[in-house]
Amino acid sequence: MVVNDATDAATPRMTRIEPLLDAGPLLSNVKEAAELGQALERHTPVLLAAARALLRNEADARDLVQTTLEIGFRKAGDLRDPAALRSWLLAIQVREAFRLRRRVARLVRLQPEIAEISSSPGLDADVVALRAAMPKLPPRARAAVVLHYLGGLPVAEVARVMNISENTTKGHLKAGLARLREEFSDD
Repeated sequence: MVVNDATDAATPRMTRIEPLLDAGPLLSNVKEAAELGQALERHTPVLLAAARALLRNEADARDLVQTTLEIGFRKAGDLRDPAALRSWLLAIQVREAFRLRRRVARLVRLQPEIAEISSSPGLDADVVALRAAMPKLPPRARAAVVLHYLGGLPVAEVARVMNISENTTKGHLKAGLARLREEFSDD
């Protein structure tokens, strides 16, 4: 399995993740483990993009993807429908992102005046503006927007992943989009 480990957008560098071969009864042989590793690897770009949007910190996003892939590999036997692998991985990732956020919030209280360092040069202005606006969304609205619009999950699947009702999911999406529109109309 491979995760993009670029230090900057211009020079991608790849890091190899060695699969664990003791992942339980589903992975009874090396061939099955390799197939699962390839299946997980196909979803890594979406996971990394979602993690970046959820966490706003590149190192934490990469750590979150690694954790998600490791949990997915270990818990592969719990996956009921192989066609739902992407949503299952995104569900794991969202849960882990919220756990990380809670842990960090208990340890560190930052002042809101602290600004994030601007993105690297050469990015499209809209992408930079969106990256600047996403952190201003409430965490649950940000997760819903990321899962639905970036992850491509239908509303029902986002609701299942976030363990909330479809109407609540629609509310988070509506609030998130309204907040993003406000941010963009201020410019």
